[in-house]
Amino acid sequence: MTTPAAGCPFRCTIRRASTATSATRPRPDLGPFPGVGLPRSGRRPGGGRGRQGESGRLRGAARGAPLSAPRHSPRHGYPSVGPAGAKNTLVFFTDYQCPVCPRAARELDRLVADLNGALRIELHHNPLAMHHFAYDAASAAKAAQWQGKFWEYHELLLKSTRLDRDTLLALAGTAGLDREKFQRDFDDPDLRKQVTAEAKEALDANALGTPGFLINGHVEVGWASTAWIEQVIRQNLR
Repeated sequence: MTTPAAGCPFRCTIRRASTATSATRPRPDLGPFPGVGLPRSGRRPGGGRGRQGESGRLRGAARGAPLSAPRHSPRHGYPSVGPAGAKNTLVFFTDYQCPVCPRAARELDRLVADLNGALRIELHHNPLAMHHFAYDAASAAKAAQWQGKFWEYHELLLKSTRLDRDTLLALAGTAGLDREKFQRDFDDPDLRKQVTAEAKEALDANALGTPGFLINGHVEVGWASTAWIEQVIRQNLR
């Protein structure tokens, strides 16, 4: 694993905690996913007018980037970017509260186009326990996928500074979804089990943080630069 330099701040890593504070509340039972919650405001880390630092600059750059690769939103399975017949599939483990994941998503989209059909990307959810609203956000994205509009909703999530339940339901209307069906699916235990299963895939692959990347058995976690991830991908192409 040619992981970004030690101490690289551009990743979200699972943290273990034995106790919760008054600023946290229980999250759905995700089995083996340890961690702590975030304050109940529903805001992303560093979100809103107080956003500072490199992670905020990365998110700002991601918002303005154009989409270039073909996108697929199957009602079952995994949303993907790139040709279905590509020889190589990169699994992108993402978390909607991770401040780095939007930049990674945009750059991966560009690389798919640059590699002329050699690569497709599957998006898998990995809502870390340390990000209190990430699990609901992933479930909301999955509910949008069940209506065939994953990418429309996904883009709205990347731009939103809030991920609380009310915001997630409001974004469904903005994305043109059937809101009643969206709310039923959002709370559906079977849908939630699918999100949990995807997060377990990340653990099984040893992708213990976000963004995470799995290509042909090779795993990376974190983000160093666009040149770095491009090198990782090209070195592991078949």
